[in-house]
Amino acid sequence: MRGLLLGTALTLVPAGWALAQHAAITAEDLTEHVKVLSADAFEGRKPGTAGEQKTLDYITAQFRALGLEPAVGDSYLQRVPMVEFAGVSRSPLTVKGPDGAKSYDFVTRMVTVSRRPEPEQALTDSEVVFVGYGIVAPEYGWNDYAGLDVRGKTVVVLVNDPGFATQDPALFNGNAMTWYGRWPYKYEEAERQGAAGVLIVHETKAAGYPWTVVVNSWSVPKLDLVPPDGGKSRPVIQGWVQQDVAREMFSLAGQDFDALAKSAAQRGFKPVPLKLTASAAVTNKVRTFDSYNVVAKLTGSKRPDEVVLVGGHWDHLGRGPAMDGDDIYNGAMDNASGIAGLIEMAEAYVKGKRPERTIAFIAYTAEEQGLLGSEYYAMNPVFPPSRTVAGFNLDGLNPFGPMRDVVVTGAGKSELEDLLARWAADNGKVVKPEPFPERGGYYRSDHFPLAKIGIPTLSAGAGMDSVAHGEAWGRAQAEEFTRLRYHTPKDEWSPDMDLTGAVDDVRMVYDMSRSLTDGTGWPAWYKGAEFRAIRETSLKEGR
Repeated sequence: MRGLLLGTALTLVPAGWALAQHAAITAEDLTEHVKVLSADAFEGRKPGTAGEQKTLDYITAQFRALGLEPAVGDSYLQRVPMVEFAGVSRSPLTVKGPDGAKSYDFVTRMVTVSRRPEPEQALTDSEVVFVGYGIVAPEYGWNDYAGLDVRGKTVVVLVNDPGFATQDPALFNGNAMTWYGRWPYKYEEAERQGAAGVLIVHETKAAGYPWTVVVNSWSVPKLDLVPPDGGKSRPVIQGWVQQDVAREMFSLAGQDFDALAKSAAQRGFKPVPLKLTASAAVTNKVRTFDSYNVVAKLTGSKRPDEVVLVGGHWDHLGRGPAMDGDDIYNGAMDNASGIAGLIEMAEAYVKGKRPERTIAFIAYTAEEQGLLGSEYYAMNPVFPPSRTVAGFNLDGLNPFGPMRDVVVTGAGKSELEDLLARWAADNGKVVKPEPFPERGGYYRSDHFPLAKIGIPTLSAGAGMDSVAHGEAWGRAQAEEFTRLRYHTPKDEWSPDMDLTGAVDDVRMVYDMSRSLTDGTGWPAWYKGAEFRAIRETSLKEGR
């Protein structure tokens, strides 16, 4: 294992070598898989529903028919224990101050959930504290909770991080969101601090999506991995409030929300007790159940204990608030398309010569619930991280036709990006910066839990410079999808979808993964990448 961090011998397969295997990856086959997985009969593929069983049956049948081997003993299924919290009723959020009180209704002004095990949960007259971005980041010299005891209190937190607010490239990661800007981090840190309640202030640009996405994601039953203590350490209430609600709350406390939000992005910010109390209640129906990751492999011919992973999530949101009479969140692009790509890529491997290293295909559960399936895999890996060469993620393939460019989500991480640059040059593509780095895409998909345990993992796909229509058109299509279809019932299969560009996405990942399965190189994290030290430790322990 000596020298593996040096990124030895990362070379692409020769141009034209994989043409026969490329022929197995077609727009027609991708379309058929997307149509099946996003059909109404699959009910939005939510874990723990009949739609999950149909999805598992379909994926395992495809893997079995291709001749892939089960990777979890003699099974394709990795059990993922989960708990579901279904809100039966929710009270308004009531905020009281010296000069009066305000109440805010569920969905229209706020959303609240509880992920604690008891059915009845109530936050009663909890003191409210504004903690800015709610970040504790020693490497950035930042602690929004310094000197503060929030046990029993409710914290109000801004979404994203100070770098986005100031656009200062020297602060956090500038315009590009860090992990500290993501909503799961906000809740996790508030839990570590012992907060009884946590409310994130929604703002569309900072969050990267409109309020409708919050409502559609949080007004339906929520899932979680079964925690060691059953969830008793969780905040009693967690949720989101619209920015105008935050302004009203702060005004009730005699404070200027916009002024305090601006100060929260500056070094030296101190948390501000608001002289308010918050009350809210949630009645949950709680159940536990098993969901599943689907894991298949093609064992390598020469180095079978060295593994390259390719994954994507199979789940979506199930049923939720109706739009135009439709309550099924089909998830055609997010992420029936990625699973279609996974199946097509597996077929290409089977039809080619057997790889020298093992190639594994993973369809993760519960990504939409907070990367739960990939998080569970990272905690319970089927293949040892020290023997896992690298990973690739397929999430939301391109439905708008061929593009001239390729975009890396969270660029600047590992030598897999060097491999991508060589592939792009060989295939007439241009690698461009991520168009919306402020949305924190690197921390929102299933490659992230693998990165956290040190495995170099790449998520890359088509950009926006349409071969047929140009870049302005491509950007408009992407923005329209986020605004009108993302996490809504409108993300469903349509004959207008052009998956010829998705073919390019899948062939790209096939070529790069083949270079690793048939090579001897071990991609390294770039110097300064936050996961490099974890990888070093993992490789040393795995020798």
